[in-house]
Amino acid sequence: MNRRLFIGALGASAVGTVAGCLSAGDSRTISATPARVSADAAATAGYEYQGTRERVETERVGSEDVEVTSYVSVYDRAMELPTAEFGEDAVKAGVFAVLAAPQVTVGDETINPISDRSRRELANRIQRHYDGFEIDRAVGGRAIQALGQRFSFQSYEGTAALQGEAEIAVRLDIAQRQHEDDYDVIAAIYPVEDLLEGGSEQERIDTLVRGLEQYDDIEVEIVESGSDGGD
Repeated sequence: MNRRLFIGALGASAVGTVAGCLSAGDSRTISATPARVSADAAATAGYEYQGTRERVETERVGSEDVEVTSYVSVYDRAMELPTAEFGEDAVKAGVFAVLAAPQVTVGDETINPISDRSRRELANRIQRHYDGFEIDRAVGGRAIQALGQRFSFQSYEGTAALQGEAEIAVRLDIAQRQHEDDYDVIAAIYPVEDLLEGGSEQERIDTLVRGLEQYDDIEVEIVESGSDGGD
């Protein structure tokens, strides 16, 4: 799969409607707090941090320009797959991302573009924005404790084009919920168990989720979209 396309699809699934809900006189700049995985958890899971993308949306609201900033932190893992296209070379086929989008309070109402969307709706939006990914069916879910809260995941299976060369069976895990002043979306896409010699990738994903961190003044490495090569 193309990591940049997946990241872009995740971002497109969750942002772009907050500013339209504001009215003139509200704050001109609204920013989420980035989320990341602890270094220890990432190392245990075997995933490599690829930086955090900053997504800024500017909308004209009344007589003001309102700037809304969200963040997507991305991790990936190289693994060997039994496909002739790649031979014995390890391929970055597992991608984990956590999106933090700000919620906005207007009077007595709190508004966020992802708060009212189901996991299926978010999964469908990722599918629509990512040409190489096709969802076939839902395959169950699980709950994981992270950030002092309970995240309920839904899993889907489908197919994805890996680096534009081979179509493989993959699983998408997705969860979303409020954490303090933000809404977080956690998404992971990885090959199904039958393609992996070491068994299911789910245990590694669960380690990443449990290792999530999000707090004021957290340090992340902001990278430009497209700076990672996109494999």
